[in-house]
Amino acid sequence: MSKPASLNYGIPFPEEEKKRIVVNLYESGIGEEFIAMQLDLEIPTVISILKEYNIYKGKVEEEIAK
Repeated sequence: MSKPASLNYGIPFPEEEKKRIVVNLYESGIGEEFIAMQLDLEIPTVISILKEYNIYKGKVEEEIAK
């Protein structure tokens, strides 16, 4: 089985690049709703990506911090 062309040149798949954008935007303080809107993703998808990177601070954690 051959590798996709994007792997042969070290270029990340668009999905991986989009995940990094989601993480970078979230870490810079942008809310998940706005990220979803800007990247044409569903909010649950954005939250799943953030959970995958263990950086999601859901509403429960926000309420505890208050």
